[in-house]
Amino acid sequence: MEDFGIIVACCYQDYLFAKGCCASIRHFLGDVPICLIVDGTFSVSSLEKAYNVRILNHHNVTHELLKKRSFGWGKTKMIAFWESPWKHFLVLDADTNVWGNVLKYADFKNYDAVIDKPRYGYPDDKVCEFFFEISAVEKYFPDFNWQAHRHDYFCTGTFFGTRDIFSLEEYIEILDFTEKHPGIFKYGEMGFLNFMLFRAADNGKIRLGQVPMQLIVPDFEREAMQKRFPVEETGPVVQNEEAIVIHWCGPKPRLSTSQVYPEPMSFCRRQFLHNERGYTGTTANLWLKLEDYSSLVNVYKNKILRKLSQRRQRLLTQK
Repeated sequence: MEDFGIIVACCYQDYLFAKGCCASIRHFLGDVPICLIVDGTFSVSSLEKAYNVRILNHHNVTHELLKKRSFGWGKTKMIAFWESPWKHFLVLDADTNVWGNVLKYADFKNYDAVIDKPRYGYPDDKVCEFFFEISAVEKYFPDFNWQAHRHDYFCTGTFFGTRDIFSLEEYIEILDFTEKHPGIFKYGEMGFLNFMLFRAADNGKIRLGQVPMQLIVPDFEREAMQKRFPVEETGPVVQNEEAIVIHWCGPKPRLSTSQVYPEPMSFCRRQFLHNERGYTGTTANLWLKLEDYSSLVNVYKNKILRKLSQRRQRLLTQK
């Protein structure tokens, strides 16, 4: 595929999964180009060396607006629409794995973007929980027919896109709106990106396709996942030519978790570690457990700091 690459968005606390994500790309898709959009200043040289990964970060993004306003949870991946090294791209969250040849869904001849087709529609309360406050969207965007898409709204952990299908001016308007009206659009970019995509498609500005290309792990029992995505000593076993992106958007696939089935990610993390350091067996498992522990400490530290900041803001407001 010409002028195409895969873009993985990550920050410090999910970099351990980004390495597994990139390893899954190499395992199933070969030498397809990869770019990492990095929110933060930590070193990602291991991925650069292992898989010849390109890097986009605060230093080399060309648009000043994106440097200042589009890094951070819920905004980092949006940079791909203007700064992608390739005209066409696949975006992946760090906590995903490619399973099979998902590139078969990349139909850029007929579409400018191809997104996941969810397994179910959303009643009003779920639209409000996961995507946007309905009453507010009806008030501020009365021309948007949100009900027409209640069976189409998707988790934005993965999608195929094309550079510059949105103008920066439109994005600025969305950023300004979300800052002025926090809480209307939900889950970072998920609410407003769904809104932007479907509004543009409704207005004939983009060609939007949908295929069932993403599996949301919390929707499935662990036993069903284990049966569907078996991992043997020799590696993942793809059944019935399945091609899908596995997305651990709830509990994360740390090595020894009991909450979800982590083996696809664990295998890929081991693959990366073997490629990077030559570690296998017990040594590899100990290293991955150390990564898991460090990641959890960082998660809880950030939660505490966030709560302290919120408490401080409330106290300042009361004065």
